[in-house]
Amino acid sequence: MNPPTTSPAPRHLALALLLGLAATALPALALAQPTRAAAPAPAAAAPARGPVLPEALDIGGRLQLDHSRFGGVTTRDGRSTSASFVRRAELSLGWRLAPDWQLSATVGYEDDGWLLDSAALRWRWREGLSLRAGRIDPDVGLDNANSSSWTAGIERSAIFDLAPGVADSEEGFGLRADAHGPGWHASAGVYDKRSRQALVGRAVWMHTWGGGGVLQLGGSAALARGDTDNGRVRTRLGLRGVTEEAIGRRSDLAPAVALPQGYDGDTVTALELALQQGPWLLQAEWLGRRLDAVGGAPARRVSGHSVQLAWSPDGQARRHDERAARFGRPEGDGRGQGRWELFVRLDTLDGVDGLEAQVQTLGASWFLDRHWRVSANVVSNRSADPNAVGERKGSGFVLRGQAVF
Repeated sequence: MNPPTTSPAPRHLALALLLGLAATALPALALAQPTRAAAPAPAAAAPARGPVLPEALDIGGRLQLDHSRFGGVTTRDGRSTSASFVRRAELSLGWRLAPDWQLSATVGYEDDGWLLDSAALRWRWREGLSLRAGRIDPDVGLDNANSSSWTAGIERSAIFDLAPGVADSEEGFGLRADAHGPGWHASAGVYDKRSRQALVGRAVWMHTWGGGGVLQLGGSAALARGDTDNGRVRTRLGLRGVTEEAIGRRSDLAPAVALPQGYDGDTVTALELALQQGPWLLQAEWLGRRLDAVGGAPARRVSGHSVQLAWSPDGQARRHDERAARFGRPEGDGRGQGRWELFVRLDTLDGVDGLEAQVQTLGASWFLDRHWRVSANVVSNRSADPNAVGERKGSGFVLRGQAVF
């Protein structure tokens, strides 16, 4: 008997909706292009008064379609398999209620369904200080601070598999303050993530100079307490597709413990460094996680570090947002032929009882403009946790097409 399969209808629905979004956005994009100035109205004519509400509204969307092929340690039997899936499909709305008040919300497609990914009310208390309340993500680490639309890799560093929910609202709610000034950024927040509560903070020092030069040093900390879990820590080894297909598998870095043993909280610390000079960008991050044991469970610590180097052959530096201490897409939106970027990254993960893993990623991206991007990544990985046939090494590739409106 053939194994049951899930219907692709929800996935096709998500694709159709986002393609519809793209179709409706294209006329707006055309209207946004510079136009010739209209002839001045006669002096006697009364000045026209445009509607206020449309100017206060900001509607956007994002679609990321991935195709991945992988094998070896990332599959249960070592055979190669493929996965094609909607990585992200989002519709967003921002409404400026007043000069210092803004309401925003994002609806995302996940697990074959649509859900409210974020919803927040933001108040700019004064210049350089704002408060947000609602369903918001914590601010942890540089790669997480960067938008997933513009990270060098298709997926973020594998070190964040060590603490998968640390930078996610997990359908909960929070209160977060963000502050910035010349050469620094800081954030702090409290979050109710349904199953646990967290206190999260990030602080960054920056120095900038001409030619896109940036030096950035920072650290993050997150304390969480809540329901007891089994303390299992796993990694996708840089390939998201392993959790999109039944044959895929994640490698253990800390196996689950049996009740009544467990872990009812954790402490995550992270350090970050970034150095940009012209078309070169170097990023390095370290993350450590300590789990709080109960019921006689063994002490548990996991850690990892990542080093990444990106280069734009076109000579363009990446945009840098000093207010949020993060990087955006490469400069040069006006280039008719687009811009290229190449990168290489090494992730090293250390678990418990000798469990460890390493991921090497080599990739290239082509940015047509601020709306369209195509990326390809080649991944080589290894893990001390073998699959069912004893394989400890694997490899794969990922292709992505992205549209942002």
